[in-house]
Amino acid sequence: MKFFKNYQHLSLLFIAVLIFTGCDRDTSAMDVSDSIERETMYVEGRHIYTAAGERVVLRGVNEMFVWSDDPTGSWVMEEIAKTGANSIRIVTTTSYEAFDLDEVIVNSIQNGMIPMPECHSATGRWDDLQNCVDYWLRPDIVEVINSHEKWVLLNIANEAGDANVTQEQFLDGYKSAIDQIRDAGIRVPLVIDGVDWGKEYVMLLDSWETLNSHDPENAIIVSAHTYWVGSEEDRKNDYRYIIDKVLEDEIPFIIGEGPTPSGWDCTPSPYEWAMDKLQEAEIGWLVWSWGLVRNGDCNDPVRFDMTDGGIFGEWKTEFGRLTAVDHPASIQNTSRRPCSIPNAGENCVGPE
Repeated sequence: MKFFKNYQHLSLLFIAVLIFTGCDRDTSAMDVSDSIERETMYVEGRHIYTAAGERVVLRGVNEMFVWSDDPTGSWVMEEIAKTGANSIRIVTTTSYEAFDLDEVIVNSIQNGMIPMPECHSATGRWDDLQNCVDYWLRPDIVEVINSHEKWVLLNIANEAGDANVTQEQFLDGYKSAIDQIRDAGIRVPLVIDGVDWGKEYVMLLDSWETLNSHDPENAIIVSAHTYWVGSEEDRKNDYRYIIDKVLEDEIPFIIGEGPTPSGWDCTPSPYEWAMDKLQEAEIGWLVWSWGLVRNGDCNDPVRFDMTDGGIFGEWKTEFGRLTAVDHPASIQNTSRRPCSIPNAGENCVGPE
């Protein structure tokens, strides 16, 4: 207190001088905290933020670039971007070259979309989780991820494991994956899919706090895929459980594939209802899939392909048209890009 009293008159004098001289506030010197930008995206509460502090609710699509005749998105990224999508989930495998990964991430960012590369080489196979981890640990892949760390969300493995994976196995496997990826110097947020080909969500949500606490970056996002079966009410209850749990426990969660027009059994699912509910809850989602590479799991009227040949406006299905542009909760009607990304557009989101 003595120090404060001795210098209080100096502070008052300094303020008086500023007023007398009409000096403007030096924001570069006095607001250092306002200008600090992180080096990666991050998680706070249940929300995802850009390095510049812009809160983003993911709205976008999946595309199977690894099997595509446009493996880097040199032209199809522009078609996808016409939806106004703010994110894209990029399908890779362990054979996807570092050059292609670099180029597809660049093309995503330049078209205003946050890139989320995922490894498809462990789909449904728990024992292959380490194969995906090893891919991300390759020095050339680490270099690519770190060169774009401001924007990348890294989906460790697509749908690793069947319905027989226990919570102990799940936690042990992903704790090890987190350790290895962080030890390699990758700092971006990590996205973890549910088991049972991505459909499981109870164990996934219950595991988030443990996995996030284990991560030195505290940047774990969990993701489920909406290929659930049962009655329409059963499928609505799947969404309801997730939404209630996410809101109550403040869990950063996204629908990594969905809302889908059907379950894995190709019977219709209430995707329009789900879009409305997810929009109300501000939960992110990415549709499977854009359609440059055809998905053969189901046929009309519940085909998963959004477009014919990847061309915007050439809608393969009503599902594609509605989720992309015409439904009130479509990508085009709800997606907002962060203002700090290239080609953000007029309705972009600024820092909070």
